Amino acid sequence: MDEKIFDELQKLYDNKRIGELVQEMCEYFATKDSYEDNSYEDEIEPPEIVESAYILFCLQSREQILDEFAIIRKKYPAIYEKIGSLCETILINMDYRSLEEKSAATIAGYMEGVSVSDILSHVETYTRSSESLSEALDKFYKFIHSQKK
Repeated sequence: MDEKIFDELQKLYDNKRIGELVQEMCEYFATKDSYEDNSYEDEIEPPEIVESAYILFCLQSREQILDEFAIIRKKYPAIYEKIGSLCETILINMDYRSLEEKSAATIAGYMEGVSVSDILSHVETYTRSSESLSEALDKFYKFIHSQKK
């Protein structure tokens, strides 16, 4: 991993204005290119699922997440370079319902007998019943693992 990105990640973890979910996302995007031959796929979900799940949970608190991305853009440019396209996707989709539907459809495509509305319902339920978006995302992954094809 690039030394600058490593340094920025260390500083990012110490920044109290950046939530756990955004920290996790930054680490994911900053380090995913450092795996050789896509070996990360043995350890985590396929990128389509991970990135779609991140979008769904970012949309649950869109304004707060966009504020955190603005801090990352300003203070951690090497990290922002890796995550910038996801940030822009969330920013430019003012009608977030279509982005939400598309992301849920991507995840539903990997699961048997689970609809887009089921995905969206679980995201909403986990968001409401969790203390943080990061905790909600963990619950969502447990749901995904229980329903995989």
